[in-house]
Amino acid sequence: MKKATSKNNAAGAFDQQESDLPARPAQPAQRALAGAGIQRLDQLTKFTEEEIKQLHGIGPNALKQLQQALAVRGLSFLPKGKVKSKVKKVPTPLNNTKRVDEFIHKLDHPFKAEVQAIRDIIKNVNKDITEEIKWNAPSFRYKGEYLVTINLWEKGHIHLVFHNPMISKVKSKLLEGDYDHRRMAYFYDKKDVKAKKSTLEKVLKDLIKLQKK
Repeated sequence: MKKATSKNNAAGAFDQQESDLPARPAQPAQRALAGAGIQRLDQLTKFTEEEIKQLHGIGPNALKQLQQALAVRGLSFLPKGKVKSKVKKVPTPLNNTKRVDEFIHKLDHPFKAEVQAIRDIIKNVNKDITEEIKWNAPSFRYKGEYLVTINLWEKGHIHLVFHNPMISKVKSKLLEGDYDHRRMAYFYDKKDVKAKKSTLEKVLKDLIKLQKK
């Protein structure tokens, strides 16, 4: 496999299909659209504006560029509430397991094995948990809502950041801090990860239950 930068990867996805999408969307938007298999404006007409907004990487500026490009062609997003038959819904969010695999393979961190162990625990809690790279670290969502990100800036332990509006309602001895919509958890070695495994699983299950309500 040839090594390529994220910019080249995203740009290549458009070039291969002779894309008529806006020439210079931000890189996160390029990756979001390419990952969803969208390379032409007429493909956007099969999705509502809300569906495209939900893609991680599509911000207000990128959405405005897409709206303007559609308008120039006399096109528009699918009206809200309408569903075209046999149209595959945009995956939201994209599950970037391959990218996370590559990231961890290249990761230079004293607790690399623990990072992988925690990743496995999180993913096995629920089949609908997806993963991606956020803040230059593995991050996990459940049906579009962020659950937790592994903070890799600290080298003396593993630091989990639970960033979800419902996390303050989850009660657990594992969680630390009293921040708005955030809680922290710390792991210090393989033995600590194993000891806290069931507690971490319960925190995630409780958080997911709160999101379902």
